[in-house]
Amino acid sequence: MKPYWDTSALVEATIDPVLRSRVRSEQPYTRTHSLAEAFSALTGGNLGIRLEADDATATLENLAEDLDFVELDKTDVLTALKTARRKGVRGGRVHDYLHAVAAEKQKATQLVTLDRNDFVELTTLTIEQLP
Repeated sequence: MKPYWDTSALVEATIDPVLRSRVRSEQPYTRTHSLAEAFSALTGGNLGIRLEADDATATLENLAEDLDFVELDKTDVLTALKTARRKGVRGGRVHDYLHAVAAEKQKATQLVTLDRNDFVELTTLTIEQLP
């Protein structure tokens, strides 16, 4: 089995050659929604970098070649939302929660992220926090 990478880890892989190489070798899971989130991060300027839209798109096209995608259908999402309150999910944390749900659906070996705290109590998977 393979790991699941959330958007924060994927964005970091676009600027860190070691992580990019790791993505290439692991071919991790993620959601297609991660591409939109990564585009937002890469073009928004909040990370200390700001790519033009065309450059961000090219970067993500390259990255996507080395990813396997898992999707949540409406039943998956609605089932997850029914348990959101019990998991302490409110507001924007729903995006992290749906990453965790997707990782579990795909039976990933672990969830890779830049912020382990985003996923505490959302999953039983091992969470790997990147430096």
